[in-house]
Amino acid sequence: MRDFRGTKKYLPPVIILLFLVTLGGVFWLRSPVLVVTDPSFNQLYGSLRLTIKGAITSAGFFRRVISVTVAESAGPDLMALALEGSSRTPMAVLFPFRYLNGAQYYKESHPNVPVLVGGGGNPNPREETAISFVRTDTAQDLYRAGLCAANLTGGGKGVLVFTDGVLADANRKAFQEGLRNQGFTGDPVYVNASADYSAYSNIGCVVVDGPAVKFMDRNLAIPVILFSWVDPAITPRSVKLIFDDSPLAMAARLLRPLPPPGEIFVPSEPVALGDRIEGKKDFRYIQGLIKENFQKN
Repeated sequence: MRDFRGTKKYLPPVIILLFLVTLGGVFWLRSPVLVVTDPSFNQLYGSLRLTIKGAITSAGFFRRVISVTVAESAGPDLMALALEGSSRTPMAVLFPFRYLNGAQYYKESHPNVPVLVGGGGNPNPREETAISFVRTDTAQDLYRAGLCAANLTGGGKGVLVFTDGVLADANRKAFQEGLRNQGFTGDPVYVNASADYSAYSNIGCVVVDGPAVKFMDRNLAIPVILFSWVDPAITPRSVKLIFDDSPLAMAARLLRPLPPPGEIFVPSEPVALGDRIEGKKDFRYIQGLIKENFQKN
């Protein structure tokens, strides 16, 4: 009778290997999610960051999340061809709002594929649409920004908010509620991003919800909360927290489960920069704050 005792020690690694191969095969065969980007976004977001974010999101969904880069000048037909080159049967496709025409064209030619457009609402709200329009949940974002701003501000100083236009009363209320919940009793200062402002000696934290290039160029040693897609690696050290509402960040929050057609509000993905926040305890506390949800009335 053959002695199998010598081969028993090989069974566990063989079983594990077969399991991993099967798991990898299932992962690869599942329909991917396609996220449309353009060269300017890729440059701003950072190529390495784009790769890492795609891998993390793919692992979270247990299906591939593929960025499909399309030139800004590409027409809807070329855009559809680029997407078909990545997958003929994707689970879903997420377009930025500036490619709305491409999204509509793709949906007409692929009616069974869910299509989502991020960064804007339905331009014809009275008409039924087979597309899901994804908008940033600004109230949720500003509430959490208020929680964090109250903790980054020190010495009884104020909070300055650079806006990119008029900030709705509901969003101001959400931001102030976040401040109040962390014991900040002052009133924040709201300034248009294009305006000149110089009273920084009285400011302990700046929230940038707009371009505010002139402020960033000053490189002041004031904690900053930034709403942007930009790669954190190219931001000043004063930036402590970034709210990312990029297509990839939206995909990570949208597709579990897949929403029905209509208008959807999704909060940004806040990232606390641990190497720029003094003390591990303070960093962990900020991380806890950005996970809180804002209860709308």
